[in-house]
Order: sequence, then C-alpha cells, then structure tokens
Amino acid sequence: MHSDEVLAFLEADPAFLQAHAARFGLRPAAERVVVPLAERQLLELRDKTRQLEGRLAQLLAHGEANDRTLGRLHRLTLALLAEDEPSALVEALTSTFADAFGLDRVALRLWHPAAAALPALCCTREATRQHARNLSAPYCGPYASDEVIGWFPAQPVLESFAQLPLRAPGREPFGLLVLASGDADRFTRAMHTQYLAQIGEMVSAALLRVLERDAR
Repeated sequence: MHSDEVLAFLEADPAFLQAHAARFGLRPAAERVVVPLAERQLLELRDKTRQLEGRLAQLLAHGEANDRTLGRLHRLTLALLAEDEPSALVEALTSTFADAFGLDRVALRLWHPAAAALPALCCTREATRQHARNLSAPYCGPYASDEVIGWFPAQPVLESFAQLPLRAPGREPFGLLVLASGDADRFTRAMHTQYLAQIGEMVSAALLRVLERDAR
C-alpha cells in the first residue's frame, strides 16, 4: 500500500487513529494531562518570580526618573539662590527651565506691588488674578485662557500647559508661572503635581525675597 493510499484511508476514516491511539503511541485529544503537584508549584513560582521582576524593573525606572527630577530641582534652587536682582532672577529662572528641564516656553506674570521693577511682567487683568486664586494646586492639561496663550509666540503650537500660582503661605497669589510644551503628553491631567507644587513654592519664595527687599 502506497503512502497516498494510507493518507486517503485516514482522511476517509478519521476515527481510525483515535480508536487505535494506544497502539501507535498517540494520546487522544480529549485526554487530560496530569501535572505533578511539585511541578505545578514550580511553574507558579516561576510565574510569580517573573511578575516580581517586572514590578522591580518598574520601581527602578521610577526611582531613576525621580533622581533625575530631583537633580533638576537642585539646579533650579541653586540658580534662584544665586540672584539678588529681580530681572537677573527671572533670567536665571527661564534659562534653567530650558537647560535642565528642556522647557523653552515659560511665561511669568506678576501683580505684586513691587513688580513695577519688571514692567514687562506686570499683569493688571482681574481675570488672571482670579484664575490664580482659584488654583489650590498646579493645573496640568491641554487648556489655557486666550490671555495665557497670548503670552507665548504663535509658533510652535502649544499642546499642554502647567499653570502654577505664586503665593506666600497663607496669602493671596501675587503671580502666575506657566510652563508650556508642544508635546500633548508633557503636562496631563493624570500626572502627579508634587514636584510642580514644590517648584511653585521655590519660585514664590525667591521672587518675594528680591521684590520685598527692594520695597523696604
């Protein structure tokens, strides 16, 4: 009997192999494989180990990202402490955001009584002041008022914003710091704002130090 004839026979009678599976050393498809308990526990242990390794890799990545952010915050703090004049402090602020954070779209507006020393940054619009008062924490997301958008050049198109109210503890805001990006994922509503809040506090303290010193 030729192989073609054998194949034709099996195609015509598919139940033949199942009926004679033991003779040919075949295992029926419906037969269940019994796994020893020790082997099953080993497989489960390996699966848990892979999950833990993945979680550890995530934690390490988060830790490294936090270290980088803390390093950038340290650079910003040193830059703010190094300046004693309002205009020099603002320049140090914007240049450090560009160099350390890769953010070259930074806008600052002030309505502190001593901000007359920085006329280009003075803001008299009540809508902006009220917006800052409404911010109990930094706002992150794709939206900004027409006025805030107008503080930036028309190009590139900005897709996300971080808006930080500037205030002394327990006092009304005296300014608004806005960071903007053409990347829609740079500042999102879902992101944590702990570091941004700390930046707002540092910038507030640095500005008040030079503004109120000059006012005395």
